[in-house]
Amino acid sequence: MAFAPDVHVFPGGRVDPADADPGLQARSVVSAAEAAEALGGDLSGSEALAAYVAAIREAFEEVGILLADVGVPGDLVLERRRLLDSPGSFPEVATALDLRLRTDLLVPLSRWVTPPSLDRRFDARFFVASAPDAADASLVGDEVVAHAWHRPIDALESMVAGELAMWLPTSSTLTQLLHIASIEEIRARLSPGRLGSVVVDHVSDEIVRIEMPSGGGVAGQPVNAYLVGRERFVVIDPGDPTGEGVDRAVDEAAGRGGSIVAVALTHADPDHGAGAEALREQLGIDVFVGPGGGRHLPYPVRELADDAVIDEGDVAMKVVATPGPAAEHLAFLVGEGQFAMTGDLDGGRGARSVPGPPDEAAWQLSVARLRSAAPKATWLGGHPPPMVDPPEATRRGSEAG
Repeated sequence: MAFAPDVHVFPGGRVDPADADPGLQARSVVSAAEAAEALGGDLSGSEALAAYVAAIREAFEEVGILLADVGVPGDLVLERRRLLDSPGSFPEVATALDLRLRTDLLVPLSRWVTPPSLDRRFDARFFVASAPDAADASLVGDEVVAHAWHRPIDALESMVAGELAMWLPTSSTLTQLLHIASIEEIRARLSPGRLGSVVVDHVSDEIVRIEMPSGGGVAGQPVNAYLVGRERFVVIDPGDPTGEGVDRAVDEAAGRGGSIVAVALTHADPDHGAGAEALREQLGIDVFVGPGGGRHLPYPVRELADDAVIDEGDVAMKVVATPGPAAEHLAFLVGEGQFAMTGDLDGGRGARSVPGPPDEAAWQLSVARLRSAAPKATWLGGHPPPMVDPPEATRRGSEAG
């Protein structure tokens, strides 16, 4: 195929104009207004509901799983073949089978936008659903050559072993689902909220905070990214893959007469690192992570040791290993230690994520170590609010641990 050959992905594809057909959308359990609100509010009702309809149609086309109530018994194999042979025929198929589209079974998850450097681009919405009872995935046509069910951890480890090739949206989605127990938990803890705006805050002459509104691609989950430098900038934790926040970081660097020369992640969870690969591809720069932090990333990274110095930019940053929120978690001391980029060490975590269990003892040791290394530093956390005094950070870290 011209697009994504030999890559393992979830069922999906583009939204067809027919997915916005009024008669087809009238068959949806979820209304257009409900769909728009559930996706964060950045689409019109019809556009949002078309994304829901497309998800149902693509799952039926690609793997034969139909999230719909069938009112008139018919030949599902024949109707599926009609969809594959005649793009845009879903309204006719829905009429023939008198479908009630179970859009209520779809839980919105994230949005991913490919960087402008790629020739083929997409703006993709990801949904999650429980497979219907006795669902049997099957393949028709030549677009998909193989399929399998995987636990998230098994799929990620297969990627590490070189058995499953993935793109970042797929591996990040699996990472987001690693510690989830049920579809109800996804709906309660991972689904999007209201989309916010990009906020730019000039912390100092050498630090700009860029609050990106969709950490991990999940609307309503803001993440603090930081642009550190004077003309040669390092970006810390660009966690939003929807494009606007990353583009703003690039523009801010250019507006100061410079450019971004590296990315550093306090840890590689999607709400902190999902926008890093876009910058890497667009600018041809390195992404730095803590030891083992790149294990479940499908692109090469450079690992940082404790006490290392990131000197790619024109403002040096000292690396402090701060395990606890994650084993590979890092903090960065800027300049003479006036500011500490603390990621999740202050206890603030993604509003719409389910991180892995923390190491409580290591967390508290890391808080104490960072305070000792830079006792007067202002802590700049990974999620709003942006600034936290160290004594407060100790208390919040204890609560989170």
